[in-house]
Amino acid sequence: MRTSRVVPLRRRMRVLLAVPMAATLTLSVPVSGQIAQERVDLSAVSRIRDEGLNHSQIPELAHHLTDVIGPRLTGSSGMKAANDWTAAMLRSWGLSGVAIEPWGRFGRGWENISYQGRILTPYSQVMPGQPSAWTGSTKGSVTAPVMVVEGGVDSIAKYGTKLRGAFVLITPPRATPPEFKEYERRTPLDSLFAPVHQRAGGQIGWDTLLVKIQKQQSHRDSLVIAAGVAGVISGSGSPYGTIRGGGDWAATNPDAQIPVPTVIIAQEQYNEMYRNVTSGVPVKVQLDVQNRFLSSDLNAYNTLGDIRGTDKPDEYVMIGAHLDSWHFGNGATDNAAGSIVMMEAMRILKTLNLQPRRTIRIALWSGEEEGIYGSRGWIRKHPEMVSKVSAYLNLDNGTGKIRGIWDQSNEKAVPIFEQLLWPFKDLGVVAVRRGNTGSTDHVSFDDAGIPGFNFIQDPIEYDLRTHHSSNDVYDHLMLDDLKQAAVVVAATAYELANRDEMFPRK
Repeated sequence: MRTSRVVPLRRRMRVLLAVPMAATLTLSVPVSGQIAQERVDLSAVSRIRDEGLNHSQIPELAHHLTDVIGPRLTGSSGMKAANDWTAAMLRSWGLSGVAIEPWGRFGRGWENISYQGRILTPYSQVMPGQPSAWTGSTKGSVTAPVMVVEGGVDSIAKYGTKLRGAFVLITPPRATPPEFKEYERRTPLDSLFAPVHQRAGGQIGWDTLLVKIQKQQSHRDSLVIAAGVAGVISGSGSPYGTIRGGGDWAATNPDAQIPVPTVIIAQEQYNEMYRNVTSGVPVKVQLDVQNRFLSSDLNAYNTLGDIRGTDKPDEYVMIGAHLDSWHFGNGATDNAAGSIVMMEAMRILKTLNLQPRRTIRIALWSGEEEGIYGSRGWIRKHPEMVSKVSAYLNLDNGTGKIRGIWDQSNEKAVPIFEQLLWPFKDLGVVAVRRGNTGSTDHVSFDDAGIPGFNFIQDPIEYDLRTHHSSNDVYDHLMLDDLKQAAVVVAATAYELANRDEMFPRK
């Protein structure tokens, strides 16, 4: 409970922004009956803001990672190129200890070579689409009828040999009505400060969840292979021609059968085929899908680099984002955005020759999309680091500017972040939210007992349009938002690295 002496937020902002930026400010914020004091180097903050907002390399980094390297599915040649390029950039800026480090066995890689699809009947039309990751190829160009499997994949056996050689539709159609609703691209203030209602009960662990998903996929694969179908056609689940999907994680196992080719097409076109087939109108499709499995190296890799600390070099503040992506777009908002923000933050600190007391380490993870593997693998490989990492900062929610940070149910984190983020309220950073957010790499640290945090970002059109979709391309990046984010990350990491004490654990 806050005391009656707490200064109102607007007044606190006026006081803070009136402080000369050449000063070092000690802020005191009463939270939950406690007083936490943080020394904020406003001179360093001012220099970081100038470098990051006026001399940013975000556009160049974004261009190369998305337009030149492109998609970065874990285990693919694109992922290898991204590891090599990010390491080269970190070295060019003068970081030490730069490494492309294996975190463990991932399995076989995969990449699409070519795709051609056309619906031939009841009328001829192009069928834009992409294969689902880790599925097989057609035997050249295949022309075959389309059939519907009613009752889902578990009903496929009852068809006997009737589906042999056909392209099958297994999932029911999904409506794509007009979007009359207005969507918020910027987060309203009342949403940022609204109470968070956490789900009751414990959540299923990642390992348990991944095993469950892979068993389901293996079961599905075996049934479809036994049916002898030519391939599976799926709808994207998204409107307006967007192609969105994922992959067959079970097929990363080099001992698993290669699944039949599965292609994802626009939901509207899928619905049309489904309606025609179920109403007795014959549909015939011509499909040529060529994919490639990569088995020469079953490991996957993270890119790491350091700005070495001065008097506490064996303690670490880590910043990170996942470098891998799906293959439907070029992984711009998920998560080239987070990766280049973290790279730019390190560049800013090195360019300004700011010397943190603790070592600041950047980690660009692989395997996140398949189960947060890269960050979890790094922690398992380096148990000695658990006690040495003061805090980990993560960015993985699209291209929007940073609006705050989650406390990850660490009440002691709230006053620290409230003070460190105050100098950026004029840039829209206003909230430290109590509660957890999941499904990305900070969870690996949190689960290991290391303070791990994910920044809050404006949604822009992340869940609406770009997430895991064919729209996840450079053109949908908000470059000025990413410049703001890099400034916030650089300053926050620098201040955390200069604290007298390690970041408090839960």
